[in-house]
Amino acid sequence: MSTTALVTGVGRGLGREIARRLATAGTDVWGTTRDGSIDAELGRSLAGCVAVDLADESSIVAGVSVLSSSVESLDLLVNSAGTDARSFGSADDERGPFDFDSATFEAVMSVNVTGPMLVTRHALPLLRRGSGPMIVNISSQLGSMQVAARTGRDTAYCVSKAALNMLGVKSADALRPDGIGVVMLHPGWVQTDMGGGSAPMTVEESSSAIVATIAALTMADTGRFIRWDGHDHPW
Repeated sequence: MSTTALVTGVGRGLGREIARRLATAGTDVWGTTRDGSIDAELGRSLAGCVAVDLADESSIVAGVSVLSSSVESLDLLVNSAGTDARSFGSADDERGPFDFDSATFEAVMSVNVTGPMLVTRHALPLLRRGSGPMIVNISSQLGSMQVAARTGRDTAYCVSKAALNMLGVKSADALRPDGIGVVMLHPGWVQTDMGGGSAPMTVEESSSAIVATIAALTMADTGRFIRWDGHDHPW
Protein backbone atom coordinates (compact mmCIF):
# COMPACT_ATOMS: atom_id res chain seq x y z
CA MET A 1 0.00 0.00 0.00
CA SER A 2 1.43 3.37 -0.99
CA THR A 3 1.92 6.15 1.54
CA THR A 4 0.08 9.44 1.13
CA ALA A 5 1.66 12.65 2.41
CA LEU A 6 0.83 16.33 2.60
CA VAL A 7 3.73 18.78 2.64
CA THR A 8 3.03 22.47 3.16
CA GLY A 9 5.08 25.15 1.46
CA VAL A 10 6.29 23.25 -1.60
CA GLY A 11 6.72 26.31 -3.78
CA ARG A 12 10.41 26.65 -3.02
CA GLY A 13 13.26 25.79 -0.71
CA LEU A 14 13.18 22.96 1.77
CA GLY A 15 9.47 22.17 1.45
CA ARG A 16 9.84 21.76 -2.29
CA GLU A 17 12.78 19.42 -2.01
CA ILE A 18 11.27 17.34 0.81
CA ALA A 19 8.14 16.86 -1.30
CA ARG A 20 10.16 15.94 -4.38
CA ARG A 21 12.30 13.40 -2.52
CA LEU A 22 9.29 11.81 -0.83
CA ALA A 23 7.65 11.45 -4.24
CA THR A 24 10.81 9.95 -5.72
CA ALA A 25 10.79 7.41 -2.88
CA GLY A 26 7.31 6.27 -3.90
CA THR A 27 5.05 8.39 -1.70
CA ASP A 28 1.91 9.95 -3.17
CA VAL A 29 2.66 13.55 -2.24
CA TRP A 30 0.28 16.46 -2.15
CA GLY A 31 1.65 19.93 -1.60
CA THR A 32 0.42 23.36 -0.67
CA THR A 33 1.32 26.82 -1.86
CA ARG A 34 -0.52 30.05 -1.21
CA ASP A 35 -2.12 30.09 -4.66
CA GLY A 36 -2.02 26.36 -5.40
CA SER A 37 0.47 26.70 -8.25
CA ILE A 38 3.79 24.88 -8.67
CA ASP A 39 6.33 24.70 -11.45
CA ALA A 40 5.97 22.08 -14.16
CA GLU A 41 8.98 20.05 -13.00
CA LEU A 42 7.59 19.58 -9.49
CA GLY A 43 4.11 19.09 -10.89
CA ARG A 44 5.30 15.97 -12.68
CA SER A 45 6.36 14.49 -9.32
CA LEU A 46 3.44 15.38 -7.08
CA ALA A 47 -0.04 13.90 -6.95
CA GLY A 48 -1.43 17.42 -6.67
CA CYS A 49 -1.15 20.83 -5.03
CA VAL A 50 -3.81 22.82 -3.20
CA ALA A 51 -4.04 26.48 -2.31
CA VAL A 52 -3.44 27.13 1.40
CA ASP A 53 -2.64 30.49 2.99
CA LEU A 54 -1.47 29.70 6.52
CA ALA A 55 -2.57 33.12 7.72
CA ASP A 56 -6.18 32.51 6.66
CA GLU A 57 -8.20 29.73 8.32
CA SER A 58 -10.86 29.79 5.59
CA SER A 59 -8.11 29.09 3.06
CA ILE A 60 -6.84 26.19 5.17
CA VAL A 61 -10.33 24.73 5.47
CA ALA A 62 -10.88 25.04 1.72
CA GLY A 63 -7.51 23.51 0.87
CA VAL A 64 -7.97 20.51 3.14
CA SER A 65 -11.48 20.07 1.76
CA VAL A 66 -10.07 19.85 -1.78
CA LEU A 67 -7.50 17.33 -0.57
CA SER A 68 -10.21 15.29 1.18
CA SER A 69 -12.11 15.01 -2.08
CA SER A 70 -9.08 13.35 -3.66
CA VAL A 71 -7.59 11.14 -0.94
CA GLU A 72 -9.15 8.86 1.65
CA SER A 73 -6.41 9.16 4.24
CA LEU A 74 -3.06 10.71 5.13
CA ASP A 75 -0.09 8.81 6.51
CA LEU A 76 2.24 11.79 6.80
CA LEU A 77 1.81 15.52 7.34
CA VAL A 78 4.91 17.70 7.05
CA ASN A 79 4.27 21.23 8.27
CA SER A 80 7.17 22.83 6.42
CA ALA A 81 5.90 26.25 5.35
CA GLY A 82 7.20 29.13 7.43
CA THR A 83 8.36 32.72 7.36
CA ASP A 84 10.28 35.36 9.27
CA ALA A 85 9.79 39.04 9.97
CA ARG A 86 11.51 40.16 6.78
CA SER A 87 8.49 38.90 4.84
CA PHE A 88 6.43 41.56 6.60
CA GLY A 89 8.80 44.47 6.05
CA SER A 90 11.27 44.21 8.92
CA ALA A 91 14.80 45.30 8.03
CA ASP A 92 17.51 42.67 8.36
CA ASP A 93 19.13 44.52 11.28
CA GLU A 94 15.87 45.49 13.02
CA ARG A 95 14.52 42.18 14.34
CA GLY A 96 15.41 42.41 18.02
CA PRO A 97 12.87 41.79 20.79
CA PHE A 98 11.68 45.40 20.85
CA ASP A 99 11.90 46.25 17.16
CA PHE A 100 8.54 44.80 16.09
CA ASP A 101 5.14 46.40 15.97
CA SER A 102 2.35 44.11 17.12
CA ALA A 103 1.09 43.45 13.60
CA THR A 104 4.45 42.12 12.39
CA PHE A 105 5.02 39.98 15.46
CA GLU A 106 1.53 38.50 15.25
CA ALA A 107 1.88 37.89 11.51
CA VAL A 108 4.96 35.72 12.05
CA MET A 109 3.20 33.82 14.84
CA SER A 110 0.12 33.34 12.65
CA VAL A 111 2.06 31.70 9.83
CA ASN A 112 4.55 29.71 11.90
CA VAL A 113 2.34 28.51 14.78
CA THR A 114 -1.38 29.08 14.27
CA GLY A 115 -1.18 27.95 10.65
CA PRO A 116 0.38 24.55 11.35
CA MET A 117 -2.04 24.06 14.25
CA LEU A 118 -5.01 24.67 11.97
CA VAL A 119 -3.67 22.54 9.12
CA THR A 120 -3.20 19.69 11.58
CA ARG A 121 -6.60 20.21 13.14
CA HIS A 122 -8.45 20.14 9.83
CA ALA A 123 -6.37 17.24 8.50
CA LEU A 124 -7.02 15.04 11.55
CA PRO A 125 -9.91 13.08 10.00
CA LEU A 126 -7.58 12.05 7.17
CA LEU A 127 -4.71 11.28 9.53
CA ARG A 128 -6.93 9.13 11.75
CA ARG A 129 -7.62 6.95 8.72
CA GLY A 130 -3.92 6.71 7.85
CA SER A 131 -1.47 3.88 8.38
CA GLY A 132 0.98 4.68 11.19
CA PRO A 133 0.26 8.38 10.74
CA MET A 134 3.00 10.86 11.60
CA ILE A 135 3.08 14.65 11.83
CA VAL A 136 6.46 16.32 11.36
CA ASN A 137 6.64 20.00 12.28
CA ILE A 138 9.69 21.64 10.71
CA SER A 139 11.02 23.71 13.58
CA SER A 140 14.44 25.28 14.08
CA GLN A 141 17.35 25.23 16.46
CA LEU A 142 16.29 28.83 17.16
CA GLY A 143 13.22 27.45 18.90
CA SER A 144 15.58 25.98 21.49
CA MET A 145 15.99 28.04 24.66
CA GLN A 146 19.62 26.92 24.90
CA VAL A 147 20.48 27.91 21.35
CA ALA A 148 18.42 31.11 21.08
CA ALA A 149 20.02 32.45 24.26
CA ARG A 150 23.23 33.00 22.28
CA THR A 151 22.18 33.35 18.63
CA GLY A 152 19.27 34.19 16.33
CA ARG A 153 18.68 37.68 14.98
CA ASP A 154 14.92 37.46 14.40
CA THR A 155 13.20 37.35 17.80
CA ALA A 156 9.74 36.87 16.31
CA TYR A 157 10.98 33.84 14.39
CA CYS A 158 12.72 32.40 17.48
CA VAL A 159 9.58 32.84 19.60
CA SER A 160 7.39 31.30 16.90
CA LYS A 161 9.55 28.19 16.65
CA ALA A 162 9.64 27.79 20.43
CA ALA A 163 5.85 28.04 20.38
CA LEU A 164 5.67 25.52 17.53
CA ASN A 165 7.73 23.13 19.66
CA MET A 166 5.30 23.51 22.56
CA LEU A 167 2.37 22.99 20.19
CA GLY A 168 4.06 19.79 19.06
CA VAL A 169 4.57 18.55 22.60
CA LYS A 170 0.93 19.19 23.48
CA SER A 171 -0.26 17.68 20.19
CA ALA A 172 1.83 14.56 20.74
CA ASP A 173 0.19 14.01 24.10
CA ALA A 174 -3.31 14.69 22.76
CA LEU A 175 -2.93 12.42 19.72
CA ARG A 176 -1.10 9.53 21.35
CA PRO A 177 -4.37 7.64 22.04
CA ASP A 178 -5.17 7.87 18.31
CA GLY A 179 -1.81 6.39 17.36
CA ILE A 180 -0.76 9.60 15.61
CA GLY A 181 2.85 10.60 16.22
CA VAL A 182 4.12 14.17 16.35
CA VAL A 183 7.78 15.11 15.99
CA MET A 184 9.51 18.49 15.91
CA LEU A 185 12.49 18.59 13.54
CA HIS A 186 15.37 21.05 13.16
CA PRO A 187 16.42 20.84 9.50
CA GLY A 188 19.87 22.30 10.05
CA TRP A 189 21.08 25.72 8.99
CA VAL A 190 20.20 25.46 5.31
CA GLN A 191 20.90 27.55 2.22
CA THR A 192 17.34 28.76 1.68
CA ASP A 193 15.95 32.27 1.29
CA MET A 194 15.71 32.49 5.08
CA GLY A 195 18.91 30.63 5.87
CA GLY A 196 21.06 32.58 3.44
CA GLY A 197 23.94 31.63 1.20
CA SER A 198 26.45 31.29 4.05
CA ALA A 199 24.54 28.43 5.70
CA PRO A 200 26.66 25.25 5.90
CA MET A 201 24.02 22.83 4.56
CA THR A 202 22.54 22.69 1.09
CA VAL A 203 18.85 22.09 0.56
CA GLU A 204 19.74 18.76 -1.02
CA GLU A 205 21.80 17.61 1.98
CA SER A 206 19.16 18.60 4.51
CA SER A 207 16.16 17.22 2.62
CA SER A 208 17.88 13.91 1.90
CA ALA A 209 18.62 13.39 5.60
CA ILE A 210 15.13 14.52 6.63
CA VAL A 211 13.37 12.08 4.30
CA ALA A 212 15.53 9.22 5.60
CA THR A 213 14.80 10.24 9.19
CA ILE A 214 11.06 10.48 8.55
CA ALA A 215 11.05 6.98 7.06
CA ALA A 216 12.42 5.59 10.33
CA LEU A 217 9.99 7.36 12.71
CA THR A 218 7.61 5.36 14.88
CA MET A 219 5.25 6.10 17.76
CA ALA A 220 8.25 5.63 20.06
CA ASP A 221 9.50 8.98 18.72
CA THR A 222 6.36 10.99 19.38
CA GLY A 223 6.99 14.19 21.32
CA ARG A 224 10.69 14.35 20.44
CA PHE A 225 12.59 17.40 19.18
CA ILE A 226 15.15 16.01 16.76
CA ARG A 227 17.69 17.12 14.21
CA TRP A 228 17.64 16.35 10.49
CA ASP A 229 19.66 13.20 11.21
CA GLY A 230 17.31 11.83 13.86
CA HIS A 231 19.43 12.72 16.87
CA ASP A 232 17.83 14.60 19.77
CA HIS A 233 18.05 18.39 19.79
CA PRO A 234 18.22 20.28 23.10
CA TRP A 235 15.06 22.09 24.09
